[in-house]
Amino acid sequence: MPFPTVLWAQRKDKLYITIDVQDVKDQEIKLEDGPEGRGRLYFKGKAGPEPQTEFELDLDMMDKIDVKESKVSVSGRSIFMIVIKVEDEHWERLTKDKGRHLSHIKCDWNKWVDEDEEGAEVDTSNYNLSGFDQQGGGPPGMGGMGGMGGMGGMDMAEMMAKMGAGGMGGMGGMEGMLGGMGGMGGMEGMGEGDEEEDSDDDDDDLPDLEPAA
Repeated sequence: MPFPTVLWAQRKDKLYITIDVQDVKDQEIKLEDGPEGRGRLYFKGKAGPEPQTEFELDLDMMDKIDVKESKVSVSGRSIFMIVIKVEDEHWERLTKDKGRHLSHIKCDWNKWVDEDEEGAEVDTSNYNLSGFDQQGGGPPGMGGMGGMGGMGGMDMAEMMAKMGAGGMGGMGGMEGMLGGMGGMGGMEGMGEGDEEEDSDDDDDDLPDLEPAA
């Protein structure tokens, strides 16, 4: 399984990490404390044009990280992370190991600054950042929508009885209205036949014409 390209830059207190995958699907992203207390980043997902390629990444980082304070954003262009360091110091490299087998990890020169330019922060206003514990389920608070499925167990007769008891006013006849909607499937035929019947009814209502004098 191929590695995705990883771009990284740093400040004294944080890392900017981008996994360069487009239109990612079925992604699994984990940021955690790994061996010896060092940070560990794991990613697996499908990306690119159809048929999509499945990528996997498992990195042991150079030093300790603060998982709870770190953020991630998943978009159609890439996966972007702000990883907070435990110690405010520059890392020699992103990973514990070094070597040619890590050639897919590259410096992100668009975000990189020298140590004497630490004041220059990266503009992250275009990223929808959230905690790593939320990245799999959409915006925070949306998970509760699943509870709507419980309406399937509602007794329809009981609901209609309550609706006719006064709380819903004129909604008591709604059951009959719903039953009459079964013929709506033929909506493509509405208009032509009905207009002829209406025309005949209108003619029946016209008074007889008296003969001219």
